[in-house]
Amino acid sequence: MRSLKLYEGWGTDLGTKLNRSLSAKVFLGVAGLLILCCLVIYGSILLFLPKSYTVVASQRVTEGIQQLTDTLSQTTYGEIGTVIETFCQEYQATVTVGNGTDSQSYGQAASNAEKEAMSTVTEISFADQTGPFLLTVTAPVSPGGELTAAFGDLLPFLLLLILLIAGLGALLCSRVLVRPIQDLSQAARRLADLDMTWSCPLGRADELGDLARSLHTMSRRLSAAMTSLEEANQVLQEDMARLTLLSQQRRDFFAAASHELKTPLTILKGQVESMVWGIGQYKNPQAILPETLREVEHMEKLVKEILDISKLEMEGYPDTMESLSLPALVSRVGEELLPFAKAKDMTLHWNLAEPVTVTGNASLLEKVVHNLLSNAIRHAPSGAPVWVTLSPQFLRVENSGVRIPEEDLPFLFTPFYRVEKSRNKATGGSGLGLYLVHAIATMHGFSCQIQNTDRGVAATLRFSPRSDRAPCPANQK
Repeated sequence: MRSLKLYEGWGTDLGTKLNRSLSAKVFLGVAGLLILCCLVIYGSILLFLPKSYTVVASQRVTEGIQQLTDTLSQTTYGEIGTVIETFCQEYQATVTVGNGTDSQSYGQAASNAEKEAMSTVTEISFADQTGPFLLTVTAPVSPGGELTAAFGDLLPFLLLLILLIAGLGALLCSRVLVRPIQDLSQAARRLADLDMTWSCPLGRADELGDLARSLHTMSRRLSAAMTSLEEANQVLQEDMARLTLLSQQRRDFFAAASHELKTPLTILKGQVESMVWGIGQYKNPQAILPETLREVEHMEKLVKEILDISKLEMEGYPDTMESLSLPALVSRVGEELLPFAKAKDMTLHWNLAEPVTVTGNASLLEKVVHNLLSNAIRHAPSGAPVWVTLSPQFLRVENSGVRIPEEDLPFLFTPFYRVEKSRNKATGGSGLGLYLVHAIATMHGFSCQIQNTDRGVAATLRFSPRSDRAPCPANQK
């Protein structure tokens, strides 16, 4: 029982493999068809050839007898022996010639004993004898059974030859027909798996070649479409990440702005309420109003900076563009801030010898230079010098006597970020100045960097020396 189950399982596996293998199907089909054709041809020959052979052999003997009769009628009686012996040797026949009183026999009758014989009696005459003679011819005719027996003896060899020819023919057909189909099937599977790193060069001019070329063309177009989609998807992901970052930055900005506005408003409200109710020192409003005015001015400055940033983000790059001489712009800003520097007993060192021209918005670039120079003066100790250097590649503002912690350098352009965490207005601004510098520089295609130096802190604005440089549209809305 176990052996039977194993046999059934083996038979099932074989049937499954045959069902899934086109090569095996074609091989078995072609081999079976060739074997069947060979067997049909062999059977037809075995059935019809013996009969045909007997008829042909009988007809041959009959024609030989007729030719012998014609030859003897033109031969003298004394010379017929040579003619008849030649006939007997050719046809293995026995011939008897007689006229009733005398007869002569030719040929060997014993050699014809095992064959079917055909006998013919014909009346003839000779060239020198006019009397009637009887010509009796007995010739063997090979029976069809001998041919059948011969075919039977050859059957094992013929079957082996048939199987060999059928196997080779089926193998050749299966490789010629199935191999390109297998290649196409493998290519189609890789195409289904979105694997485009394949080729199917059949080099055929028939339908299979057309199919291979169509698959190749489809894969190339699909690969190009997938590459385009991947690039578009990458761009979309980058845009989404940028939008997410901008959205987060906007939320953080407004959260910080609300916090920064809340503090002076709270102070103003407390001072006004205290003056209204006449509490403590606020009984004398004239002494408190200057302090209140300073808080209002601080809040006004903060609101103005917030509005400037919002305007830049909403409107993008300004339409007013012109060719600007940076030495003149920097000198103008320096004159505006010179009283502030003198109040701290500071010396400004200028290096503006080279003419530098850029294309940009005058008011925005002036704000950038103003913020950089005012920050350098504000954060340097009294009496410390400040250096301003202009070249075709950059504008550098460097103060002395102060350093920024390395961990704070990456966050200096973040809105409302201040190195001095107490957020005392006496020691710093709102934290929006450098953010504005970075935003305006980016709009112009410039870059800004702040780093510690041997003398102090240097802020470097890098720009193109060419006056026809187009602005960077990165922040355009």
